[in-house]
Amino acid sequence: MTHSIDLQDLTKKLPNPYIVTRSRLGSNTKLIDEKFICGTRDLYTLHDSIGEKISSFNPKKAGFQYLISFTDNTHYEDNSLDALEKRISISSKTTEKLILNWIVGHEFQGIENELSVTVRISNPMNAITVLQAVMSRDHSDADKLDFENGSVSVSINGATQNTAEEIFAIVARWASACPKPHNITGINTSIKKHLKKIEFINYWVFQILFTASAFIFLKKHAANLLQPYSFLAFVGFFFIRSASRYLNSKISYWCDASGKFSVFSITGGDNNQQTKIAAKSKNSTIKLIASVAFSLSLNLIAGYFCAAFPL
Repeated sequence: MTHSIDLQDLTKKLPNPYIVTRSRLGSNTKLIDEKFICGTRDLYTLHDSIGEKISSFNPKKAGFQYLISFTDNTHYEDNSLDALEKRISISSKTTEKLILNWIVGHEFQGIENELSVTVRISNPMNAITVLQAVMSRDHSDADKLDFENGSVSVSINGATQNTAEEIFAIVARWASACPKPHNITGINTSIKKHLKKIEFINYWVFQILFTASAFIFLKKHAANLLQPYSFLAFVGFFFIRSASRYLNSKISYWCDASGKFSVFSITGGDNNQQTKIAAKSKNSTIKLIASVAFSLSLNLIAGYFCAAFPL
């Protein structure tokens, strides 16, 4: 890609992940849900990989541009990744999203065709932003949303289906090869996978076991004090019901917090945010494991009591 084309109008299209293509080959878009950390070196790798692929079309003209957005609503755009290391890496700003765009003009079946590849890398999104977009009258707002755990959106305009799948595979392999967040472990991933089951055990199974245990106790040991013990069991049931609901809400919160991470490691602000999020995620993971172990232990104790003292 030795000849650059004029990209003056490209910035108008960069903020939108889905655009109307001028190519007769149509447009393809794919979301890659991969948890990874993206640094400057990783962007060079992605740039070289996609550049090698689109160079195989022998383009007559080509261009590259990227747009980086920060959490303070400022933006920076350039056509050289070297500027990231020279100017952006020492910044205290925190990266919110990064959009990279490649455009080449090549001949396809005797007709000049414009091929465009847009890769959007987004940091995890605030749920309030999701609600605002859903409630918006403009349906395109929802199309522009990033996803809950951060995502890579790849849009390809002017390519055949086979070519689009090859480029999708390149980006997917790149995301898979990038460094992974250290705070995401197999334990909190397993807990999140079985979260509904844990909530069901805490809220329903434990209440059934408590009711059965109270019935056994009242039947065998509370003949003379049936009314006060019955009242105590009745109050205890509602207390356990509220406590189970509260515990489930905390487990759900810690489960989400333990999996939080920041996609970017480009600026100094990104590195500081990585440290803060990692510390918070580690603390949430400890609380998550302890709360799940505590709740399951209570259920085992209640189950053992019912089994040891049958009706």
